[in-house]
Amino acid sequence: FFAGITWENLGKNGKQWPVAPDGTDTQILHQVDFKRGKGKFAYFDFQESEELVSNAKDYPYILTTNRELEHYNCGAMTRRTANEQILSDDYLMINPADAQSNAIADGDLVCLESARGKVDVKARVTDEVKQGVLSTTFHFPEIMVNNITSDVHDSEAKCPEYKVVAVRIRKSKGKYRVPVNS
Repeated sequence: FFAGITWENLGKNGKQWPVAPDGTDTQILHQVDFKRGKGKFAYFDFQESEELVSNAKDYPYILTTNRELEHYNCGAMTRRTANEQILSDDYLMINPADAQSNAIADGDLVCLESARGKVDVKARVTDEVKQGVLSTTFHFPEIMVNNITSDVHDSEAKCPEYKVVAVRIRKSKGKYRVPVNS
């Protein structure tokens, strides 16, 4: 796989793996098919999230986290750029039907509560999310949305289940927002 790689023949852009003993690299790895045929697929039965199984009765909404184009992860780097002028605060996307049934208007401060804690975030009423689903980012440390996410993880991939958090919502009294020292 690496026999033909030398410092001298790497060039500016390197070699595409695997590299033959004569130094020829592989531009397209699987041109016709895979060595074992068309592929190997494994089927697993659907398993409801433990987060919902344990908490759906008391926390009827599903919160999922998302990312916005202007910021990356917790915003530690992108919030030091002009991107901060484009998107300077987080918001909770909430479906119009859910907003109406909870007397929440666009721009209201909303308290998100899970079995692990509470956070406040500004509402953005939109049909970009389905009824029963709420969405916010984790770019803004003053929101501290990760305080309400679960540490439950996928049994195979071991990835945390940040995309499924059982929550309830109400208008906020303004208590669960942490000031950030600049």
